[in-house]
Amino acid sequence: MSDYRDGIHCRIDPEQVWRPGDARPVQEISVIMTDDHRFDDWRDRCWLPPAICTLTPDEAREFAFELLTFAEEAEQIGARL
Repeated sequence: MSDYRDGIHCRIDPEQVWRPGDARPVQEISVIMTDDHRFDDWRDRCWLPPAICTLTPDEAREFAFELLTFAEEAEQIGARL
């Protein structure tokens, strides 16, 4: 089963920095998915609490690349219809 969200936000919290061994510090990026409670169909919908995950800069770059790839593919599909 899939859960669908209305919004996604990204934040950088300076307190989410860690240093793996002797390597350079890693600043994590928080990704927060939320539901928008302003919709009129509130009686027919189950609201979910925010879902939060953190990504390293490398993971965020990989995810961003995947999103760009999917966006391009979606545009191509739309152009064929």
